[in-house]
Amino acid sequence: MARYDGPVVDAHHHLWSDAPAKYPWLAAEPALACPFMADDYFAAAAPNDVVATVWIEACASDPLAEAKAAAALHAAEPRLATAIIAHAPLDASDLPERLDRLQDAAQTLRGIRDIVAVRPGHSSFARHPDLLQRPAFAAGLRELARRGLSFDLMLEPWQMDGALALAAAIPDLPFIIEHAGSPDFSTTEGTALWRDAMRRASALPNIAVKISALHCRMPGWTNAALAEPILSLVEWFGVDRLTFASDFPVHDRTVPFADAYQTFRAAVADLSADGQRALFHQTARNLYRL
Repeated sequence: MARYDGPVVDAHHHLWSDAPAKYPWLAAEPALACPFMADDYFAAAAPNDVVATVWIEACASDPLAEAKAAAALHAAEPRLATAIIAHAPLDASDLPERLDRLQDAAQTLRGIRDIVAVRPGHSSFARHPDLLQRPAFAAGLRELARRGLSFDLMLEPWQMDGALALAAAIPDLPFIIEHAGSPDFSTTEGTALWRDAMRRASALPNIAVKISALHCRMPGWTNAALAEPILSLVEWFGVDRLTFASDFPVHDRTVPFADAYQTFRAAVADLSADGQRALFHQTARNLYRL
């Protein structure tokens, strides 16, 4: 089967300006602490035919201002921020008011990300290490479901039990796992933990997965080596609950956008044309209601 060469919907990327003033964490990331805007994105994406994107919040100091900037970006370039995933602290007592302001500010708001990922021995963007166990966090997820929004779930494999309990309890909320579930392919134990976690996640129909940032989780990666977990995800979830994404510009520190997409194309080249189109284009449209 020929490799996919059609239109691409990038299901996960970031863009920012005024860094690190608006993104304090970038002070410790000099390679990223500069503006990344529309021209930078499309230069990195070439020769991929990106026709729409899902813009993801990036832990800004002012999430509402960040969402407004994303909406302005979309107004200027409709191919970007076709869907906006903003940040809100889901356990906040004033969450409904925060969501009202976000929805007023960004007409293409499709969901919320409140990072829960905690990796022992590593720094974390999670506001608290136990968000998945907090009743107020679960109440916030229910508020997203009530509004017809989705939840972008950035977690580590060892946290999957808590996430699955919430996904099972709130079946009308789409949970979209980021970065293929953040595997650790550096050890046999890490790989086994990831495989078990993702296989169990696939049993819940309201869970989908974005495949991105795999290269930085597999030391000494090759296209052939990365094809194995990608095809495992296809086996477990099916192409209708999987989509590819760039994680630009963060992942470009490890592998450039265009090279990462060549890995994706090689991994799924034996799938049908419809299957490949789903992974690169249609599933993201469906998940984020583009």
